[in-house]
Amino acid sequence: MALPQRLEARTLGLIAFVVAISLMVGVAAGIQPRYGVAAALGLTFAGAVLANLTLGVLLFTLLSFLEVVNAGSGAVSFMKVAGLIVFLSWLAAQTLHTRTRAGRALFVSAPVLSTGVVAFVAWSVMSAAWAVDSGTAVSSSSRFVLDALLFPVVFGAIRRREHVVWFIAAFVIGAVISAMIGLAQSGGGRLAGGIGDFDAEAALLVTAMTLDAGLIATLPRGSALRSLAIVAAVIMGVAMIDTGSRGGVVALGVVLLAAVIFGGRWRRRAVVVAAVVAVLVPFYFFLLAPSAAIQHLNSDSSTGRTDLWRVGIKMWEANPVLGVGAGNFPVTAVQYVQSSGPLTRADVIVDVPHVTHNTYLEILDELGPLGLIALLTIAIGSIASALRAARLYERAGQQKFGLMSRSIALALVGLLSADFFISNEYEHLLWLLLAVPPALLALARSDARALTR
Repeated sequence: MALPQRLEARTLGLIAFVVAISLMVGVAAGIQPRYGVAAALGLTFAGAVLANLTLGVLLFTLLSFLEVVNAGSGAVSFMKVAGLIVFLSWLAAQTLHTRTRAGRALFVSAPVLSTGVVAFVAWSVMSAAWAVDSGTAVSSSSRFVLDALLFPVVFGAIRRREHVVWFIAAFVIGAVISAMIGLAQSGGGRLAGGIGDFDAEAALLVTAMTLDAGLIATLPRGSALRSLAIVAAVIMGVAMIDTGSRGGVVALGVVLLAAVIFGGRWRRRAVVVAAVVAVLVPFYFFLLAPSAAIQHLNSDSSTGRTDLWRVGIKMWEANPVLGVGAGNFPVTAVQYVQSSGPLTRADVIVDVPHVTHNTYLEILDELGPLGLIALLTIAIGSIASALRAARLYERAGQQKFGLMSRSIALALVGLLSADFFISNEYEHLLWLLLAVPPALLALARSDARALTR
């Protein structure tokens, strides 16, 4: 076949493929509009990921803030499919570029953290053997597997210092969009944002504000980008208070305290920022915050969280070694109601079973001490990697990236502090942020060697 004929055949084939995909999207939109939206987003996302893995990770970060685009549930949600696409793209890149894979091995950069990830996922999968509901354990473990795959993906996607800046920017932009959705929809009530949950939204807003503070401190004074970052901080701060989340307020306080303790050469600025926040937050809270948020923060009425914690403690006492199996807290909680003493909100356990509303207690209940130790190994290892990267950059005279590395460590401290009040172990954004420091540390080591030659 002549070249023009081959090109014509390829063109016709491409047109036929595009028409077929368009028809499928149209049918999906006709059945349910949100399915059509999800299909269109999915095609756009898949194209971006195949073109550039780094861009795919940035888009995945951005979309993770918008749970409203999730057209499915359970094991086939949009974000799970998106995560799988990102992983397959990374796998293809690793197959084609073996030198990159050998030179930037994740286990070499962060062996303890990597071991913790493998151990955590393996133990979760094994828990199906003794779980009350093995199907739930398998389903929950599959979610952990997808989250754990973000570690090698992010490690392969973040190859330059600029990629770290882009990731932080994507995280902040996603948080701002989520906050603006909440501000537009709250109507004077508590703000749930694009995440759809008051406490989870507050936790992520505190995290994003911490990352944004690193951007503000390092961007040139008077620049348009710095002004936008400041506006973003104001929007996120207002939205965080409007959630009325006690956990969010606690997480913000922990971040400010940690910034003073681990601020290094930036400690004085951290003290100033902490003082300003200590003045502005009460000012907005007492004068401008929605009444629903104020009432919730001031209320001493039970939301059921303390009852869930009491049941969770009893569950661990009854299963101190292995736990009840991944995802099995809601399934088995009703068995411990009577032994937990008087409960004010038994309905959140009996009628509509809830999760523990404490990430660490839930992991302890479901996976036992070994599961909790593995999770803490991941968390501490990630924070330590970010702080080590900060010190390497600062010694090399790269103060800007040293500060950004510290902001990532502080953001993790804030998010992990908020997790005392929510069950957040499956959150993609938590695992994305945990996955960044190993790549950051590898970059810092490489840059430090290059600068000392």
